[in-house]
Amino acid sequence: MTTTDDFREIAHSGGKITFTFTTGVDDRHRYQINVSSSSPVPVVMIAVYALPQGVPVSSIQLGGIGTPWNPPPFEGCYPVMIQSDSQGQFGHHCPRCDGYWRSGPWPNFCPYCNLRAEGYQFLSKAQLHFTRHYCRVLLDGLKTNEDGKVVIDMDEVADAVDKSSSERPTFYIAEESQQHKYRCLACEEFNDILGRFGYCSLCGTRNDLQEFEGNTVVAIRERINSGAPPQDCIRDAVAAFDTLVAQYGKQLAEQVPLTSRRVTRLTKYSFHELEEIRTIFRDWFDIDLCSGLKETEVSQARLMFYRRHLYEHNGGEVDEKYLEKSGDTSVRLKQVIRETREGVHALLGTLVKMARNLHTGFHELVAIEPGPIKAFEEKKKRIGRVATGTSAS
Repeated sequence: MTTTDDFREIAHSGGKITFTFTTGVDDRHRYQINVSSSSPVPVVMIAVYALPQGVPVSSIQLGGIGTPWNPPPFEGCYPVMIQSDSQGQFGHHCPRCDGYWRSGPWPNFCPYCNLRAEGYQFLSKAQLHFTRHYCRVLLDGLKTNEDGKVVIDMDEVADAVDKSSSERPTFYIAEESQQHKYRCLACEEFNDILGRFGYCSLCGTRNDLQEFEGNTVVAIRERINSGAPPQDCIRDAVAAFDTLVAQYGKQLAEQVPLTSRRVTRLTKYSFHELEEIRTIFRDWFDIDLCSGLKETEVSQARLMFYRRHLYEHNGGEVDEKYLEKSGDTSVRLKQVIRETREGVHALLGTLVKMARNLHTGFHELVAIEPGPIKAFEEKKKRIGRVATGTSAS
């Protein structure tokens, strides 16, 4: 992903929304809504119930043919049809932290502050603007008390993405790409967020482990196998783990009630020593990063955390501080430490185990939404049965 994709305007998927107004034999003015599209891009449609002023108050579960919609929460609401952007995704806005992201139609969580809310409460500002316009058009048509059709031309909106603001329709709606696009490994939901780390907006799973294990560790393994200096790889591996721990620490400080002293420790200081990291998460949150690890793995990782400082600031040369803190008797003062490729791979394996322990313990405290994860697991099983030609028992 290049930086030119950051914050790029994503056009609407287009189509036409037609209101057909008719007068019945009882002299009541009625309307029907038709949504049509001939666009070659992906089109996904959702709907919300809104007050006449254009304020969304509930999501509409659009079923298949013959399946009735869920009723509005109270009388006087209007159904508002909202179509996706031209990539089949929807922009969302968090009412608490003001964060913006793109994902599927009905998120459960804000990826930044982890606010949990109903999907309609996360409509983007562009969608809210469109909802107000939609309701105005509908109300104006009803007030005229005349039969006929009124069209909201979303094709005009889609075509206006490259035009200046003065040339765009007054109800212009578009979304914006962010910086990191990924699919959640837990539920397969698409997320497009600012920065690298966040919660999946559908199931609430943090993506830090996914990024660390699936991207960072893989990249470092490729580097060491291609002949990169082992010392550099160890330095970068420990630094990446430091970042991972800091991200979970910050989230725990926000999501779990803590004293101000503990909040300060988790959010203001780095995590350079393995023993301190282990103690903090074990004693404060009952999360043992080293659960299931062999003592040799823990001891070697502990040394690598201290050696990271040497590789970052001392050219790999042993100093008195390292000898004092690490207790490493295998090296002497001023010795330049030489690492091996095998040592790098072993360290990476240990770090992944600790990262998984941290991730699992974190989500024992910060709840996820199991429904989307269960649905994804069932989907994978169905695909597996089809691929192997087996049937469900």
